[in-house]
Amino acid sequence: MATAQPQPSGRPESEQRRNLKLTCMSNLLRSSGERVYFKDRMSRFLFVSKGWLDAYTPDRAAEELVGKTDFDVFSEQHATAAFEDEQQIIRSGEPMVGKVEIETFSGREDAWVSTTKMPLVDDFGKIIGTFGITRDVTPQMKAEQALTQQTLQLSAQNERLRELDVLKDEFIALVSHELRTPLTSIIGYVNLLRDKRVSGRSADEFAEVIQRNAQRLLHLVEDLLFLSQTQPGKMFVELRSADLAQLATDTVEEIRPEAERKKISLALALDPVPRVEADQMRIAQMLSNLISNAVKFTPDGGSVEVRLSREDDQAVLAVADTGVGIPVADQERVFERFFRTAVAKRQVIPGTGLGLTITKEIVEAHGGTITVDSNEGRGSTFRIHLPLKPCPAADADDQSQAGSEG
Repeated sequence: MATAQPQPSGRPESEQRRNLKLTCMSNLLRSSGERVYFKDRMSRFLFVSKGWLDAYTPDRAAEELVGKTDFDVFSEQHATAAFEDEQQIIRSGEPMVGKVEIETFSGREDAWVSTTKMPLVDDFGKIIGTFGITRDVTPQMKAEQALTQQTLQLSAQNERLRELDVLKDEFIALVSHELRTPLTSIIGYVNLLRDKRVSGRSADEFAEVIQRNAQRLLHLVEDLLFLSQTQPGKMFVELRSADLAQLATDTVEEIRPEAERKKISLALALDPVPRVEADQMRIAQMLSNLISNAVKFTPDGGSVEVRLSREDDQAVLAVADTGVGIPVADQERVFERFFRTAVAKRQVIPGTGLGLTITKEIVEAHGGTITVDSNEGRGSTFRIHLPLKPCPAADADDQSQAGSEG
């Protein structure tokens, strides 16, 4: 009679299978280059893969991390965010797939990663923790950021090219007008002078108009040549001992006839200021631009005042007028090339928008600054601060000149 063989119980087999699973999992994690981890419900590490160790804790063994948390590896900011994500997964049972985030560390460079986190469940479907896999996407993110930056730069360059194209058209139209107007006047008055019936005072008046328009043309051509030969911020100046008071006096007298023609009061106030180290020709050009602008933008019967004073170790030149003023929206742009204010365009006041650009270049080439204070309809004041640099050669030059005069 055959004896019945005992049937193996389910418990030993279940433990054997569980041990086999754990062994397989352990071997897989030890050899995997992927960044895989398992955590309990408190976000404490249960297992981590070799790839995870190599990426984050190359100097520590997997066993050392058991029971530790992200706060032992990452910055508090990143660890807190990871803990909140894992607790949300545990509460909801919903996975988090492909979240791109930045991992922040203490003492090492941050990195971009794509993370997928899942709920960790037992044989009965109960959530006992989380597990996840993280992939480094730093190269892709850097490439995307570089591409985005290049796209923005290209877009900005295209926009700038469109602005330059519009500016070019406006400049051509403006310069054409500025050239045509005085040329038309010159040609007209030359024809009048050729009329045999014109003589005496009329001829002198016509010649004066021709000269004034010729000077206007010459000034425009000089400004254009100046800007074409000078790169922004790289103007060459020949520094020598200069008397700002004398330069201001001479420039005011040069422009006084135009002020008198418009019945504008042109005043000059000079405080004692030491000689400075400057390019006399450029400083005279700067003053001429500011004073002539003030006269041009001041209605008939108004006033312009030129002041020279000293503030600590700086000489201060100010040109104040009772003219049309500059709108607040335009004040930041008045020193840009070819920019003309809304008031100048509205009142059809002639000009190319070059004078203040050149003035600013001259001031900065001397290590100075220029500012504008203006109210539309109430006038403007331009202030220039120039450093009072010592002029060692000045005294010798003055003494030499005094000796020759004696």
